[in-house]
Amino acid sequence: MAHKSKHIVQRGCSYYYNRRVPEQVADAFGMRVVRCNLGRDPEQVASLSLALTARLNELWAAERVVPLDLGKLLQSLTPSAFDLLSCLDLYLAGKDIDERPVKLAVASLVQIAGNRNVSTYTRGDARSLVVSLLEKGNKTATVRRRIQSLHAVLEFGFLEQDLDKRNPFARLPINGENRDAKKRGVFSQNQLSDLYAACLATERDTRLILPILGETGARLAEIVGLRWADISPDHCVARIVPHELRRLKTKGSEREIPIVGAAHDALKRLFCCRSDDEYIFPRWVRPSGVVATHASNTLNKYIRSRYGDLTCHCFRHTLRDRLRDTNCSPELIDQIGGWSSKLGIGAGYGHGYSLDRQREALERVAIAAEYA
Repeated sequence: MAHKSKHIVQRGCSYYYNRRVPEQVADAFGMRVVRCNLGRDPEQVASLSLALTARLNELWAAERVVPLDLGKLLQSLTPSAFDLLSCLDLYLAGKDIDERPVKLAVASLVQIAGNRNVSTYTRGDARSLVVSLLEKGNKTATVRRRIQSLHAVLEFGFLEQDLDKRNPFARLPINGENRDAKKRGVFSQNQLSDLYAACLATERDTRLILPILGETGARLAEIVGLRWADISPDHCVARIVPHELRRLKTKGSEREIPIVGAAHDALKRLFCCRSDDEYIFPRWVRPSGVVATHASNTLNKYIRSRYGDLTCHCFRHTLRDRLRDTNCSPELIDQIGGWSSKLGIGAGYGHGYSLDRQREALERVAIAAEYA
């Protein structure tokens, strides 16, 4: 059995390769531990594990040890034919992306058409999936994202199997696309002041997330996944960086954000009741990762009880408007919020705006805490 093979551990339905890099080559190799998902098929996992072990032994015994792309190595050792779920595991192994949307898309297709060899899915399966997602009440924008994820996974599978096949999810029409789009709302200045005061007056530390979201424009997962080590209380700065329990949405999402206004007060309150836990909000941290969706459900319920259809994500839209109203440059706004810049290649040159410039911009729109 695969899970009894050397270096293999089983987590749920998937098998993972887990092997410590020899101490004498770890620095040159660029990692201390090799960890990767080998899929769900026990026979394929056993074969792939043996091949990977043999290849790593060769690499570590070489006269000159160099870092490698683990995803590409796995692809080179993987048998050409595989089912959709195995294809998904290998696709994600070579990508530094948020896995959840892709896994949701694949799960939706498996529910409709089963887990089959990637080469057997048809245009009819793709159309059936669109109908199913719409019937379940998904917005057309959500359906489009699911289709795009599946297109990428199947394209990867076709490439791995050297198939010259038209992707069934290519240029797939969605009935009524964009006609159900609803512009996300924004908070008024009075609503923000009122909400911050309520959050800072409560004994519930998790609600202190809301002023931090409002004054930084950060994504909810970025704040929920913060560790104490990511905060510099002396300089009032939060570092948004990826870690083993929380990836970031894009490469540009990695950044430092000055903490001002009510966000600063919220962090001071959190430091006063700091625990020994590594994470600031351990309630929403699991061994499998940060459960930002749980946090979103809880906090959105609270916001909606006060302000109708507004949600946590509306803080990002609101801060962008607040900064825009002060004639803040679009490039600086993008850097503060971790947005992908649409200003062309030149916008990515250099290190960007300094923390002092970012702080100046945020302090111009900062809302101070008002609570008893």
